[in-house]
Amino acid sequence: MVLKRTLATIQVDLDGLWTNLSYYGHDVSISPDILFETAVPRYLELFREFGIKATFFVIGRDTADPLKRELLKRIYDEEHELANHTYSHPFGLRKCSLEQKKKEILEGEKALLMITGRKPVGFKAPGYDIDTEVLQILHGSGYRYDSSYISTFVYPIIMRLNTWFKGGVLRTHGPRWHWFLKKNKPYVVASNRRGKLLEIPCTVMPLLRIPIHATFIVKLGFFYFKIAHSLVRLLKIPLNYEFHAADLADEIHDPRLGHLIGIPLEKRLQLFRRMLQELTKHHTFVTSAEFALRLRN
Repeated sequence: MVLKRTLATIQVDLDGLWTNLSYYGHDVSISPDILFETAVPRYLELFREFGIKATFFVIGRDTADPLKRELLKRIYDEEHELANHTYSHPFGLRKCSLEQKKKEILEGEKALLMITGRKPVGFKAPGYDIDTEVLQILHGSGYRYDSSYISTFVYPIIMRLNTWFKGGVLRTHGPRWHWFLKKNKPYVVASNRRGKLLEIPCTVMPLLRIPIHATFIVKLGFFYFKIAHSLVRLLKIPLNYEFHAADLADEIHDPRLGHLIGIPLEKRLQLFRRMLQELTKHHTFVTSAEFALRLRN
């Protein structure tokens, strides 16, 4: 029996070492970067193995580093998409001024333009921190899609627990509690005669609204993934599956990044191969730009 495969997209957020450390208040250089530099080649190898075209969300500041720039060119040369993840990855984008928001988006665009020769058509806010003002900027700038929303109540809980138990800074950015009521499938967030801006949210487990992207699967296992994916297929939800650079990077031993210390690389590789084998049985993966184009037509 030949299974009918549905359209889906995979997104990889290239949040490197400096980005993760800055979350905890540490100011470090953009290089060397064990997360970015070791993860990108592995993602490219995996996606070649499974015939996947993916979208990588790039922080503009990273393009200043020669090694990272070369890796980004490799991504683009292998026909994956490079999309805008702001220029400096500010935690709390929606609290920035209008001018700051415009600058983060525009400078991120310029950085990617130097790599691809093309203006990006997709955007994702750092930490799922989005508001109507940012969406209006994107729509007015001709973006095809945004992927900043995640319809879950889990992240606000995690952020509060992190503050209580790890002594971190009280964070007020990121997903809001009521976002779990938002749609768990692509939808139009802005439209006029010039075109539409599509929201492609990070897919969560249907009904329970719990995150199912790779960072959670590493902790919760393949059985959890299998249940979530079965529900996504049953309810015919267009899948947007998310990875992060840290998910496939070399093992981290920095005590400042305790949330990244855990599963050995070989076990993560085995898990992701098993996941991608399951996903590609049921879905055809295209870049998010292509995904948005087909859904809008």
